[in-house]
Amino acid sequence: MNRRNFLMNAVALAAGAAVAGCSKAQDAVAPAPTKSKVLVAYYSWSGNTKALAQHIATAIGADLFEIKPTKAYPSAYHACTEQAKQEIAAGARPALAALPDFAKYDAVLVGSPNWWGTLAPPVSTFIENEALAGKKMALFQTHGGGGAQRCGQDFKTQAKGTVIAEPLIVSGSRASRSQAEAAHWAQGLGL
Repeated sequence: MNRRNFLMNAVALAAGAAVAGCSKAQDAVAPAPTKSKVLVAYYSWSGNTKALAQHIATAIGADLFEIKPTKAYPSAYHACTEQAKQEIAAGARPALAALPDFAKYDAVLVGSPNWWGTLAPPVSTFIENEALAGKKMALFQTHGGGGAQRCGQDFKTQAKGTVIAEPLIVSGSRASRSQAEAAHWAQGLGL
């Protein structure tokens, strides 16, 4: 190898090492993208809100939590709706069986069926928890034909966190087939 080829190879190796070194230094300095830790919490009597919650959690890789009152609602439809009607009229807040560790989450997405034009009472109990103060929150809702009614407004009034989006509203009969709609809404929250 002559002197000229030797120098050209040395310069090429030095330049390559410098570029590689800059690339590694740049990678080390660039901040890693951060992602909020999100909880998808829901109350579901019939399974429709649960199906929607599962689609949302899957779409954004969130943790899932079922809101359960300490005393379950009757399994018979008429008995359940009558109990719910009485509780809503009385402003009742049923005790919950458990709560998640809210400190682990930056955002909480909450699911409720529309009961008598508003949130199911266990959901009201959940969202009024002081531990949610400072958390980002959004509502997703299922209904049996009543649409949104007062659910979104009541959520804004009751929620202790900061409501960051309009509710996702899905007919209960479509909840199990709403993967695309749920993903679009959840990913659009920018969490």
